[in-house]
Amino acid sequence: MATAALDTRQTPAIGARYESLIRLAESIRAQHDPDGLFLAMQAELSKVIQFDAIAQFDESANKVKWHLCDRRSCESASPVEVKKEETLAWWVYEHQEPVVIPSIQEEIRFPGTIACLRETRIKSICAVPLTTVHHRLGSLAIASEYAGAYSPDEVRFFSLVAGQIALAMDDAINFQALQRSRERLELLLELTNRIVSN
Repeated sequence: MATAALDTRQTPAIGARYESLIRLAESIRAQHDPDGLFLAMQAELSKVIQFDAIAQFDESANKVKWHLCDRRSCESASPVEVKKEETLAWWVYEHQEPVVIPSIQEEIRFPGTIACLRETRIKSICAVPLTTVHHRLGSLAIASEYAGAYSPDEVRFFSLVAGQIALAMDDAINFQALQRSRERLELLLELTNRIVSN
């Protein structure tokens, strides 16, 4: 039950949460490397929403990244690799719908995800798509050691966070594409100058 989980943790005031969301957006937008973005996102996201594990389905890499966390960081090793089609993160990406699993003990879908998490202390999961107007970038899932940790309000807030993260990811991808185009143009210009000089 969600109330039992909330009794043991402090939920930030609504105003403070949305201020944190703005800071989160600014922080992750400063990242131009998609890999660095995921690491920054873990650190910033933990300040605005509670989770004990985080997963991302990265559409460009075509794989799911899982990170199990302690109370202060998210640097522990990922669980054993499983087929992406058996994961919750991939399903959310494919169907573009949020999914909340209040108790993994009662869940029969997503065998890859659930089998791994049953070996941990994880009890509940929430997953949302990472999507912009122009691109489907993947999905993001957070998990808690508390059953029923993610109420409808938490899911709405997490969806807002995911929207900001998707925009930052899109910016990072566009920045990299622009950098590659600039490098190609500089190379062509250099080659052209050499040919002309010869």
